[in-house]
Amino acid sequence: MARKKQNIKRDDIVKAALRLFSEYGYNKTSVRQIVREADTSMGNLYFHFPNKQSILEYLCSDFVSVLRKQIKKIHKISVSPEVGFALDFKIGYLATLEDETFSKIFAMARKTPEIHQHSLENKRIRLQTFFGDRISEDELQTLAVAIQGIADSIFEQKRRKQLKTNADKLSNTIIDYSLRLLGYVPDRIQEIIKEVNRYIDENSITPQKFFSLPEIINKDENIITQT
Repeated sequence: MARKKQNIKRDDIVKAALRLFSEYGYNKTSVRQIVREADTSMGNLYFHFPNKQSILEYLCSDFVSVLRKQIKKIHKISVSPEVGFALDFKIGYLATLEDETFSKIFAMARKTPEIHQHSLENKRIRLQTFFGDRISEDELQTLAVAIQGIADSIFEQKRRKQLKTNADKLSNTIIDYSLRLLGYVPDRIQEIIKEVNRYIDENSITPQKFFSLPEIINKDENIITQT
């Protein structure tokens, strides 16, 4: 019972932090504000989290873990490896790029070593899952790092408001560059993107519908909006 109460209070703290990060931004939100919003004490917050950054890391690592679990779900769909790979990317990036505030929060979190490594590992898992032995172990790491670099650049430019393109086009751009790295020619890439978009439209897929997003993110506050 005590552990359950501790988990509830931890979740209250994270939900409060997410609301404040969304309204005021990460940098302008103080630990004291989070404490007041969560209706708790400084001691209780520090019992669960050593600092504000650890709350951010917890929030984003939880989301990245959910994305990782869903790779196998997409892999079960009867489509070609390259379309499955692109579909997984598309839905994942729509979830993280569609909402302006969450996109900024996630971009900031990607700079922390733990989250960045977790995200990089997701790239390796995607490549292994969809392409298997077609990619050697040495190529796997190189490609994962290169694809991670593309995504990092997009997130950072979006955070700095240097990109006015919507999430749908940004996710297509990441898919395009990633498939080029894998050796696909432009014409085939456009076919893949069209097939992915057609599959999403025909099945009325949104990030919320396809992914079992954590309640902590997919809450009434609509931190991630539907596409």
